[in-house]
Amino acid sequence: MKETVSSNTVYTISAKDGRVLEVAGLAQHAGAAVQLWENAGSASQQWLASEVKPGVYKLENRLSGKVLDVAQAGTANGSPVHQWDYLGKDNQLWAVQPVKGGFVKLKSMLSGKVLDIAGIAAGNGARVQIWEDVNGDNQLWRLTEVKPETAPAQQAEKPAAKKAPKKAAPAKKPAAKKAAPAKKEAPAKKATPAAKKAEAAKKAAPAPKAQAAKPAQEKKK
Repeated sequence: MKETVSSNTVYTISAKDGRVLEVAGLAQHAGAAVQLWENAGSASQQWLASEVKPGVYKLENRLSGKVLDVAQAGTANGSPVHQWDYLGKDNQLWAVQPVKGGFVKLKSMLSGKVLDIAGIAAGNGARVQIWEDVNGDNQLWRLTEVKPETAPAQQAEKPAAKKAPKKAAPAKKPAAKKAAPAKKEAPAKKATPAAKKAEAAKKAAPAPKAQAAKPAQEKKK
């Protein structure tokens, strides 16, 4: 049957009712539960499929960077599935088996059992486990590629960095005003010949003599 998964591609993994596989509570620690929830477009609901060998993949959560893992390397029916650091073990590897209607089964490489909705539960918060393949609807999954333009930011979903505001162009300094040139003092007017004569006459004229004080008249006896 035609291959339905491309390596190094991000997918949502949805049950037949449309709810998607996610890490509960946006948790990022090893051992956090995996459950079903309505699709909110979160990175915790998206999985990077990386082919390890033909038809076999590890499924890495985009938010935490941890992989879909059968807890404690379980092989029995009902063993829970959670997320864990990737160790390259078979309980972290899944064979993708296409079936009719565009669905797939996800088979654990350790046990040969398939990913299964526990108790055929409906509604948000249903947990997942492994179970022997009984061709149940609760064992069918659809992988839908997440386009780059719709994928949220990696890991902690940091908001896009704000662009630094452009620096305002420095204001141009007005050109310094040139000081008005100092007004030249008008040259002193030359004295006329008549004025010169008058000035010379003043200098030549003798200073007026002070009048001699008259002797006081003697008082009659």
